[in-house]
Amino acid sequence: MTIDNFEYITTEETKSEIIVFASAKGGVGKTVLTVNMAVAIASKGFSTCIIDGNFQFGDVNLALNIEPKLTISDVIHDVNSLDSNMLLNYLQNHDSGVKILSAPLKPEYADLITSTEIKVICKKLLEQHDYLIVDLSSGLSENNISFLELADKIFLVTDLEMAALKNTKIMLKTLNALNLSEKIRIIVNRGDMESVIKFKDVKDILGMDNLLFIPNNFKVVSKSFNIGIPFVINKPKEKISNEIINIASEIYRNKYFPRHRRRKKQSLMGFFKRKRN
Repeated sequence: MTIDNFEYITTEETKSEIIVFASAKGGVGKTVLTVNMAVAIASKGFSTCIIDGNFQFGDVNLALNIEPKLTISDVIHDVNSLDSNMLLNYLQNHDSGVKILSAPLKPEYADLITSTEIKVICKKLLEQHDYLIVDLSSGLSENNISFLELADKIFLVTDLEMAALKNTKIMLKTLNALNLSEKIRIIVNRGDMESVIKFKDVKDILGMDNLLFIPNNFKVVSKSFNIGIPFVINKPKEKISNEIINIASEIYRNKYFPRHRRRKKQSLMGFFKRKRN
């Protein structure tokens, strides 16, 4: 049975979620995965917001070809007086339906953002969105840990390079010490790249099962990033797009229920109209 045989229904069990993309090393493709995953989720009708959590050198705007007028550094000046509706004015809108809370325009502004403000902003954004997706900088800064503790799901991204795997293993031990291990799924990006280490070896290196595989496609990814158009939009039939769409479907699957389980007969359009009201 495909997802087309299901419909989106909000219940207490399908609350809004924070999904965090993290990595122990830069250059593993985390931002590209974040952006394409968000677009794939939004394409199914879910209200989706990205926070660029790389407060010094965020690239989410570049990946979506957006020039932000306002950023998170503008929000923090008024965060305690803003309600969730007013906070929407600080978001950038992408044609895919995804909204973006951009990273500061200057690296020095990153120091003004605290974990307290992160918690307030996330809480208010969750009131308006089904999914809040966070693209972190690499490593375990204080602000990164704040996002990780708030997360419902953590995707820890690595590739097959030895340095990335070594750092990922160390990061996993730290996250385990913070009691966050149950939230974590490992994504092995460029999992079929030329390397002495193969995808099948990663399970033993990291001591983790149920790894997620993203194939290598430098041409598609590079062009997508450089022109600011996510490849799930303009290259949906590529294998890399299919893998991301499959992971996205795992994320939102618990918000769909079989059509025949509906209590009352109603149209999907009618449901959404009633939901908005």
